Amino acid sequence: MNDRNLESKDLSIEVADLTVAYGDKPVLWDIDLNVPKGILMAIVGPNGAGKTTMIKSILGLVKPAAGRVLILGKPYHKQRHLIGYVPQRGSVDWDFPTSVLDVVMMGRYGALGWVKRPGKKERDMALEALDKVGMKKFSDRQISQLSGGQQQRVFLARALVQEAEVYFMDEPFQGVDAITERAIITLLRELREAGKTVVVVHHDLQTVPEYFDWVTLINVRRIASGPVDEVFTDENLKTAYGGRVAFISHRKQEANEHVDIGEDRE
Repeated sequence: MNDRNLESKDLSIEVADLTVAYGDKPVLWDIDLNVPKGILMAIVGPNGAGKTTMIKSILGLVKPAAGRVLILGKPYHKQRHLIGYVPQRGSVDWDFPTSVLDVVMMGRYGALGWVKRPGKKERDMALEALDKVGMKKFSDRQISQLSGGQQQRVFLARALVQEAEVYFMDEPFQGVDAITERAIITLLRELREAGKTVVVVHHDLQTVPEYFDWVTLINVRRIASGPVDEVFTDENLKTAYGGRVAFISHRKQEANEHVDIGEDRE
């Protein structure tokens, strides 16, 4: 089974003919992608492949030159309340003077609207989400005082309180410690088990077979998309990564033999 064989009623995300260019340079070219409901999917590809741009264009943060995107059968602007987003940690201004609890409660603004203020219900939801990611005791701490891994967990908690159906996460494992990595993958699996769809831009090929059930390989164009055991192949990796395929194939073989999710890959 690949993403082309799915019917619309089974899909969380439908992307058709998506093209994005910066000036005269195409960053994504004629991307077609169907993402089924209730899966944990990695987007992988070399640096400059357009992974982050694809997520941002799906979310309306980057204007495409061409193409169409549907979330649960409707345009993004009609489904915004059903979508959670965790951006790259490096793209966030961590010096903004706000507490951990306030950052997480911001995740409820989509449900409340910008006029109504968060109340006890929203505070309790935020504290519960922080507890789930092991950050409840830091609720009154300034966000700028946290480590990189702690900041990432706070953003995951903010996504959780959105009670979304589809989650997009851009490099959530990058620059985090082993404890945070285990916490993140546990949380992602819980979301999948709850029937949510989770799409993750991911850089570590070694962990793809262990962490994800679907994978999309891109390098400006879509290379392949589908269940990991079907599309995460030497041939597709060679197409996506070119001359580095020997290195990648070695890592993939290691991953298939043994993956230690407790290893610190900072």
